[in-house]
Amino acid sequence: MNKYPWIINQYHDLINKYSNSTLHPIILIQSSLGIGTSQLILNISKWILCFHKKKYSNCNNCQSCLLFNYKNHPDFYNISNVINNKYIGINLVRNVINNIYKTSQQGGAKIIYFSNINIFTAESNNALLKTLEEPPKNTIFFLRTTNITQIINTIKSRSTIYYISNPKEKVSVNWLKTFNKNYSYIHLITALRINNYSPILAHKFLNNNEFDKRNIFMNAIQKYITYKENVLLTIIFKYDSSIITKYISYLLLDIIKYRICRKYKIKNLDQVQLIKKIACINTNQTLINSLISWIQYVQILSSSYTIDKKLIFIEQILSWIKILRI
Repeated sequence: MNKYPWIINQYHDLINKYSNSTLHPIILIQSSLGIGTSQLILNISKWILCFHKKKYSNCNNCQSCLLFNYKNHPDFYNISNVINNKYIGINLVRNVINNIYKTSQQGGAKIIYFSNINIFTAESNNALLKTLEEPPKNTIFFLRTTNITQIINTIKSRSTIYYISNPKEKVSVNWLKTFNKNYSYIHLITALRINNYSPILAHKFLNNNEFDKRNIFMNAIQKYITYKENVLLTIIFKYDSSIITKYISYLLLDIIKYRICRKYKIKNLDQVQLIKKIACINTNQTLINSLISWIQYVQILSSSYTIDKKLIFIEQILSWIKILRI
């Protein structure tokens, strides 16, 4: 677990509880995306199933560890690996439940990992709940959610709940710096904030050309304002509309923040001069109205399948660039 040092305490805590026979069989974990929660659960599961485990490490050589490495362990049910749908249906849940009532194939524990129980159907919730009321012996459930308020109370009441917070900004930036030495502190913290303080997503963002694409977009806005160079629309329509929507929304939020409290928690920290320019030529109400229109745009797209999405996006962009004019 040294790969993600901010979750080492949770790793030790869960292992200690298992070693002391005090680990609750149903563990509900609330965490954001991109902080290593899945890796935490995988590492703990591999340790539990290992035949020659040490205090906090697995042997990585026994049959159980090798099966786990090949993602073929018969007593580990990783539902995140087998679903491509937008929801977990009852047939999948029933299949898992039927299997866990059978004898463990490796003679040890059986572990079930649902990586996102927010996408359970009502029928799936009911089927799982019946099993959670009287779980099979030597069986552990790891249930993960990114929004615990959406989980039904009956499941929460039968679980031990772990809240795993995002690491502190300083911890994340130091971790990012270890793997991204060519980037400045400002760039690292910008990438982190744009990715909602997820160090893992920020690291990917810095290394898959997305950060460079975002910089090209920001530079095009700067040139549009300063030199009236009209390459902005060309660049916008090269990119995915969902990405542009995210960049514009975050930029608008930062401009509003700047007008209210200057640089406090601005996401685009490397674009303060651009933010300041746009803030100076617009009122709070104009900026807020623009942000609301982007929120409404996202809601319209998610609720309707018959509209011309490209046309609405073009209208949104043409309306938005009005706030860039001096």
